[in-house]
Amino acid sequence: MNQETIDRLLNILPRNQTLESNVAGLFFYCADKPSKAVSYIQEPSICIVLQGEREIYLGADCQRFSNSHLMFCPVNIPLSMHIKHASVESPVIVLSMKLNLAMIREILAQIPSKKPTANGHLGIKWPLDDAIMAAFDRLIRLLDYPNDIEFLASLIQQEIYYRLLSAEQGNKLRQLVVDGSHTHRIAQVTDWIKSHLNEPIMVESLASRCGMSVSGFHQHFKEITQLSPLQYQKSLRLMEAKRLIRIHGQGAQISQIAMQVGYESPSQFSREYKRLFGVSPSSELM
Repeated sequence: MNQETIDRLLNILPRNQTLESNVAGLFFYCADKPSKAVSYIQEPSICIVLQGEREIYLGADCQRFSNSHLMFCPVNIPLSMHIKHASVESPVIVLSMKLNLAMIREILAQIPSKKPTANGHLGIKWPLDDAIMAAFDRLIRLLDYPNDIEFLASLIQQEIYYRLLSAEQGNKLRQLVVDGSHTHRIAQVTDWIKSHLNEPIMVESLASRCGMSVSGFHQHFKEITQLSPLQYQKSLRLMEAKRLIRIHGQGAQISQIAMQVGYESPSQFSREYKRLFGVSPSSELM
C-alpha cells in the first residue's frame, strides 16, 4: 500500500473502533494499542491488513496476517482477532470489503471460464499481489473525492473482483456464486444455521439439505469455515449471546439470553461462554 495513502487514512480514521466509509461495504479498523482477542462474526468479505499485523483464530487454529496476504471469508465465520503490537506511532490498520455477490456474478458471466487448479483449498489466507493492492489503493483514495464515489467506486470494485477471479485462488470465489457448487451450498447452510440459532441441528439433515453425503458435507464445511458444523453453531450462538448481553447491559437476563440462542441449560451456557471468552456471562454485566 502506498505510504501516502496510509498517511491519509491515519488522518481520518478514529482509533480502536470500526468506521464504515462512504464507499458502500468498505470498512476500516485502526488500533493504536495492543488488544486482547476480540470475538466476532466476520461477514462474507475480503480483509486486508494495510499496516502492521494481526492474529486470527478460528477454533484452535491461529493465522497471522500482514500486508502480504488477504483474508477471504466466503461465509459468515466466527473468529477472534488479536492485535499484539500496535502503538500511537505505528497503528495497525485493517480494511474490510463486503462481498457483493451480484457484482461477482456479473463479472463472472463476462470472463472466460477457468479450470480449477490442483493446489487444493487455500483456506482463508490468500496471497495478495501488487495489482489487487493497487486497486484497493485507488478505492481508498476515492474517499478524498466524495463526488466521484458513486460512479467510480463500483468500477474499481469490479476490477478487484476481476483480478481475484483471475488469480490462482480465484476458483473459490467463482464457486461462491455458482449455483450447485460445494461452496455455494455450504454458504446456504451457514445462512440457515445463523437464522435458526435456537434450533438443534442434525448433521445428517444439513448434509441432505446440501445434497451431500455426511462425510462429504463435513469435509467441505470444515474446508470453508475451519470448524465442524456443531462447533460453528456453538460459536455463532455464543457470539450472538455476547452481542445481546452488551445491548441489554445490566438489565440482561442471562438465562433468557441462553434460551434465546438455543441453550436449554444455563450452567452449560455459562461454562461454554467462559471457555470461549475467558469471562463468565454474568461478569459482563459488571
